[in-house]
Amino acid sequence: MNVKRLFCLITALILALSLAACEKGSFTDKLNETVNGGNDNTDGDQDNTDGSQDNTDGADGGSLPDYTSFSDGLDENGRFKDVTALDYVTLPDYGSLVIPEFSQVTDRAVEDGDFVNIDYVGSIDGVEFDGGSTGGEGSDIVVGYTSFIDDFIEQLKGHKPGENFDIEVTFPEDYGEETLSGKDAVFNITINYIWDISDEAAQAIGFDDRDDMGQYVAYNYASVDDIVSDPRLDVFLTAAKCDDAPDSVLETIRNQMRLELDLQASQYGLDADTYVSYMIGAPSADEYIEAQAPYLARQYLIVQAVAEKEDIDVTDEDITEYEYESYVEVYGAPYVKFDILRSKVVDLLDEAIG
Repeated sequence: MNVKRLFCLITALILALSLAACEKGSFTDKLNETVNGGNDNTDGDQDNTDGSQDNTDGADGGSLPDYTSFSDGLDENGRFKDVTALDYVTLPDYGSLVIPEFSQVTDRAVEDGDFVNIDYVGSIDGVEFDGGSTGGEGSDIVVGYTSFIDDFIEQLKGHKPGENFDIEVTFPEDYGEETLSGKDAVFNITINYIWDISDEAAQAIGFDDRDDMGQYVAYNYASVDDIVSDPRLDVFLTAAKCDDAPDSVLETIRNQMRLELDLQASQYGLDADTYVSYMIGAPSADEYIEAQAPYLARQYLIVQAVAEKEDIDVTDEDITEYEYESYVEVYGAPYVKFDILRSKVVDLLDEAIG
């Protein structure tokens, strides 16, 4: 079965520590192919994900971490060891939550601070180049926050949704792609719509205000549509009260984040500090982890609290139903159950909140 994404994105962090956040097997396939120079199992079948670490040399010559470390700090049922989440969490009444509305504006020009959905096709000397097009799928940018080459964003201002026009830019000399560096390019732009997002709506799904949400979208390349299309679970998580997480939970989250960053960085032949600096903009991996771990811990404790209140458990039959058998030896049974537990809680809340 296809497992739905665990959460809409809330607060300024990336929920990257979930099997269910990606297509089954895609992360492991990409990791093997990128870091280890190929993947013998090109048909996408995951029967070879047996947890073996025989071919785990990173791109920088080091070794990748042990996947099963994701399970450290979790008990056999996929919950935090020796922690009762309801001791720390006060859950809101499901029926008391007010869901914000997010509409699209099409009758005014683009201004500073706008969340804008656009399509574009880039060309040099009349020839389209790889990676220079949205493919008609639309891309969300935030005017004043999202960073593009030259004055790409500035040239959107004053244009209205429905307009189609060209803008001209110059790629930097040190752009990093030889075929584009220093070249003059033309982008054909279509402005699809402007998101109408108020401070109150942004706050309802966990952001400090509209500007905070704008920075999140810009810095994390997030889709506004993903964030606002179904915010019910975000509203629930925002409304739940949670005291400071116990040290054991925070350490479990820190360890998972360190492992995830090491795995992601290895795909690019980088260490975690360099990866975080380039991809996230944080000074170091440790500083990023320390800043984000309390937020993740809060969310995971809320999920576990719901599971405790509603007597939600994960069985071996669930592992089979979710088609996660091959992941058990790779990530460890506790983490697999932890992931499935979150999915089951999300499904319950999705139905309960309506």
